[in-house]
Amino acid sequence: MSPHRSLSVILLNICLVLGVPEQAIASAASSTPATEVKTQAGSSYTDTEQVTRTLTDYLEGTANSEPEKLRRAFHPDFKLYVVNEANELVTRSGEQYIMNFNNGKKNNRVGRILSIDIENNAAMAKVEVLAQNQRQYTDYFMLMKYQGAWKIVQKSYTWKEIPKQGNKILFVTSNQHTYGNTNLNAANHFAEIVIAYDIFRKNGYTVDFVSPQGGAIPLGYIETSNSIQKAHLYDTDFMRMLKNTFKPTQINASDYKAVYYSGGGSAMFGVADNKEIQNIVGQIYGNGGVVSAICHGTAGIVNLKDSSGKSIFSNKKITGFPDIFENTNAEYYKTFPFSIDKEIIRNGGDFVYSKKFGNNFFITDGNIVTGQDPSATASVAQQVIKTIQKN
Repeated sequence: MSPHRSLSVILLNICLVLGVPEQAIASAASSTPATEVKTQAGSSYTDTEQVTRTLTDYLEGTANSEPEKLRRAFHPDFKLYVVNEANELVTRSGEQYIMNFNNGKKNNRVGRILSIDIENNAAMAKVEVLAQNQRQYTDYFMLMKYQGAWKIVQKSYTWKEIPKQGNKILFVTSNQHTYGNTNLNAANHFAEIVIAYDIFRKNGYTVDFVSPQGGAIPLGYIETSNSIQKAHLYDTDFMRMLKNTFKPTQINASDYKAVYYSGGGSAMFGVADNKEIQNIVGQIYGNGGVVSAICHGTAGIVNLKDSSGKSIFSNKKITGFPDIFENTNAEYYKTFPFSIDKEIIRNGGDFVYSKKFGNNFFITDGNIVTGQDPSATASVAQQVIKTIQKN
């Protein structure tokens, strides 16, 4: 791969996570522009959008046992190639494959598109599927543009077992790109994500990301002079995870031992009032799991209640980003739906903080771990691990 091509791929991954429109990505990366195709209705779709629709037909067809969607997705000469458990190469035609999904029975399969790479009339795609048999499948597709439409001509896959009680931690992030309805950019705090992620992964934990809407999340506060941040920024697999965060409906609460709310201005919006995320975290906490948050991420926990309807942090010490460090007269602050410290207190918590910014201030009270500002990110992650191991 040439240096220019490598730069294009890096720009593509970063821009998609930041929510930059695909047309702008093509221009910025100076790569082959996406071809637009006119439909009969007159609307236009890029090749990437068409491939996405084809892959969505495949995902929905297999999840809901809808043969017609699979036939729509597959080229007439579709072939499946897979090595079975006996180490034998197995091939199947499209119709042989579709026969497995003719019963009309919905399957407990959750899938997401990880990557799409298009070159003229050929494309490669990668999809992840979590299945009811406790397996995680990685599907690899070859697609061709056939009679004006993108069709899957070949599929292969690999899989691995997912432990029912695996060491998994759920990161809660936000899709909010602006402060309220203003034009002021808001973002998830990159360091608060990657520093904690790095510690959890090095200690043997699997991390998943969820956001209220799923999909790409905005990122900010990036410091490429920090080696950990830089390594993750150019890690395409990690950046794909932030581009493809799970929707709450795709999360099984029983899979997780802890929740971690990352911060940044975006964390003030859309998370605290999301009932689905509240229910997920409530179940994890009710099962003895750990709830943690850093900086503005504490905003996400203000409405969490236990099975009796009482705040999970009632009479507990909690910290987060306090108003004394906010510019309360600034336009950005006026968009906040609430004050973190005041809302924690209003709901029965004991909000505590250090008057000095950046001194690694954090609190552990029972199964709740919170940090005041980015300097406490590593300590919060380490305390989460200690609390899990103690339980």
